[in-house]
Amino acid sequence: MRIWGAMLALAMMAGNLLAADQSAIVYRGAKILTATGQTYDPGAMIVSGGKVVAVGDSKRIETPKDATEIDLAGKVIIPGLVDTHSHIGLFGRPGAGNDANETTGPVQSSVRALDSLNPFDPSIRIAQSGGVTTANIMPGSANVIGGQTIYIKLNGHSPTAMSLATPENLGGLKMANGDNPKGVYGGRGQSPATRMKVAAMQRSEFLKAQQYREKWSKYREKLAAGESPDPPTVDLAMEPLMEVLDGRRTVHFHTHRADDILSTLRLKEEFGFELVIQHGTEAFKVLDQIAKSGAIVSHTIVDSPGGKPETIEWYDETAAMLNEAGVKIVINTDDPVTDSRFLLRTAATAVRGGLPEETALRAVTLHAAQAMRLDAKIGSLEAGKDADFVVLSGEPFSIYTRVLQTYINGESVFDLRDGEEQRYQIGGFALNASTEVPFYEPIAPPTAAHPAPKAPKNAKRPDGAAAEFVVVAGLVHTVSGEPIKNGVVHVKDGKIAHVSPRKGFEFPKEAPVIEASAITPGLIDAYSSVPLSGMINIDADQEADEKGGAMHPDLRATDGFNPAEPLLRHLLANGITLVHSCPGRRNVIAGQSGLYRTHGTDVTEMTVRFPQAIVFNIGNAAKGHGGGDTRMGVISGLRKTLSDAGNFRRDRQKKLDKGETVEPDMSKDPLADLLDKKLPALFVADRADDLQTALRLSEEFHFDLQFGLGTEAFRVAEMIKQANVPVLVHPTQQKNGDLSKINTLTTNAAYLAEKEIPVALGSGFEGYVPKSFVVRLEAGLAAAHGLGFEKALKALTLDAAKILKVDDRFGSLEAGKVADIVLYDGDPLEQTTHVVAVIVDGKVVYDRATAPKVPLAERFYETLVSPPCCLSF
Repeated sequence: MRIWGAMLALAMMAGNLLAADQSAIVYRGAKILTATGQTYDPGAMIVSGGKVVAVGDSKRIETPKDATEIDLAGKVIIPGLVDTHSHIGLFGRPGAGNDANETTGPVQSSVRALDSLNPFDPSIRIAQSGGVTTANIMPGSANVIGGQTIYIKLNGHSPTAMSLATPENLGGLKMANGDNPKGVYGGRGQSPATRMKVAAMQRSEFLKAQQYREKWSKYREKLAAGESPDPPTVDLAMEPLMEVLDGRRTVHFHTHRADDILSTLRLKEEFGFELVIQHGTEAFKVLDQIAKSGAIVSHTIVDSPGGKPETIEWYDETAAMLNEAGVKIVINTDDPVTDSRFLLRTAATAVRGGLPEETALRAVTLHAAQAMRLDAKIGSLEAGKDADFVVLSGEPFSIYTRVLQTYINGESVFDLRDGEEQRYQIGGFALNASTEVPFYEPIAPPTAAHPAPKAPKNAKRPDGAAAEFVVVAGLVHTVSGEPIKNGVVHVKDGKIAHVSPRKGFEFPKEAPVIEASAITPGLIDAYSSVPLSGMINIDADQEADEKGGAMHPDLRATDGFNPAEPLLRHLLANGITLVHSCPGRRNVIAGQSGLYRTHGTDVTEMTVRFPQAIVFNIGNAAKGHGGGDTRMGVISGLRKTLSDAGNFRRDRQKKLDKGETVEPDMSKDPLADLLDKKLPALFVADRADDLQTALRLSEEFHFDLQFGLGTEAFRVAEMIKQANVPVLVHPTQQKNGDLSKINTLTTNAAYLAEKEIPVALGSGFEGYVPKSFVVRLEAGLAAAHGLGFEKALKALTLDAAKILKVDDRFGSLEAGKVADIVLYDGDPLEQTTHVVAVIVDGKVVYDRATAPKVPLAERFYETLVSPPCCLSF
């Protein structure tokens, strides 16, 4: 009877909604993932009056009279994404300043995100283009108590109108512990400088709040008794804390380390507040305690560990471990740490780590709504809930899927078909209307799944010592030719001996065999800071930037290359076998780059080519460090340096012609070699005018030119093509907070490749979190945004090898080439795919099946007596 009663109530509610608003719309034919555990394929959903009226199987949902029907066959509908940790509208974009951290003191209970939120900031429209419909906008984590968060719908032009606050649910209170508040105030010689003081200050404020609450309780008791007492003095700093104690405001606690997480749990137990753990990097160490507490974890997931010591024990399995322990898991962006456009991609990382897809969807919808106590209105597609939903081109966690439309309260706030709106998804939103921004339609996943073939009976799996073995794969991506279905690669003595279909291949007697769904050549990161810029961001692991002066042609990447840097092993575990390590962005002449192995213990043995190029920086990054305060000043100094090098080169040659001895000059010889075209000049720049400047310099001084990053290369593509300059292009999801990067396009690589400009992909430079992007995953995004699978894979392999002039040995699976091979359990470019093994120089150097789960923090201090191994990611 209860079931029939509930169905009748829903039917009456649907009838009432349709009666109130006859402009119903039926979205029919899409696969509908409701986030309740129910999937309809094909499904239908009726929306009217900003609410979901009905959702179900397409055959059972009738179109109401006078309703509009929209055919979405082949598409996927999910609930609007809910981001429980975001700073959009506070950290202005692009480069509009920091209104998220009030650092005049460590306790800022009275400040409100409401009063910093800019509803016109482009970051809000960018978030809409990624399917985000609701967000918890929070102050930053500089303070022990950072202020009051605001829960908003991402529609409207007034923070108060966007706010979802009710008397029972006022929003959140941001708190933080660990390195952030310690660093801000301890660095000034103020409190807190220790974790002890952080906790003491937080506890002190809550004790004051309890006393303040008691005063108001007694005041109300006297009023109820008919007395006329004077009210207590209103304390704006205590009001939000009292609201927390009353259960009308949730504590959102920034905390990474396991000990810091336990500190938050002690405070929760002591004062009885509702807690959402934000970040929870080391939550896997204290699973039972979190589960017992009932706290929700809003997990921040990035591409690589590091940026600060608290985040070095990042694992993509953490979300799955929390879920298995019974902890409700939520996934956030912490935008700008992760761009809001890529929240689904972030959740896909958790799927790779073992989180079930249904749970991952809830982690960015229903669970997230529950963390904000908004699940009665949003978070799932159910009759009576707000019509916040997203139309996708494919499955939610495929790298190839794009957001097509975003709806809030039944109204479209983003449509990829709209030329202006699409710029918020692909980039270029700040360009004027007359500027052509390359756009490419969404694509379907390019290849069907190819299960890993079985190895021959009784065949052993090769270990790290095997000199001869066979790789069998459902799909062999040779790169130099067509993919081979059910293929084999015979490896012998460090080289590829044979590549062919399996049929007709005779396995060498007793040769070990390793199998995979797909294989590719070893991947190449064509422009990276790893390992010169290390994981922890302390002086001891930062070797990329020389602080004195601007011109340093004598610097050599080899002398700063640390084979024990954990980020190298992280890259190796993601299939990257070669890394082009470059000095940093600070210096006009940054030094000499090199091409290296990601596996090994000795930089000499790991070196593939050195020097690879001389690295130059122009644009904002190089200004003000001794080489000039303006672009014209920087270039003036650079022209003089190159002119002096030309004079030195001529004088040196005259001496050589006379048979005289020429003494080495470390500051001049590399530039003379550059002018002799013995190695190229890698000019790293973002803006189109800076790229044009580099082109002028190359014409004036006649050196071979390459571009790094090339953020606005699409604006001067014809000039680049005419000059035949290759581009080591920026990571696809490069952050665009820097004004020089404001016009970052996800389609840049695709457009350059379309113009037949040689392109390779690089991870670039990240100063904070994540510490490095992973080019395998950046290539997947580039593929989804126009580059396509084949060109994206080439940009990671053969095309990169050609630009770096090592294609005679690397970049494709061909007989005679070095046996660098990566094995996968799915599409190599999918976010959810695992690298199952990596072969370098014909040796299995990483095997996911046997790789130890050792914390990165411990591996950082390894002696590396044995060959390095990697985490199982």
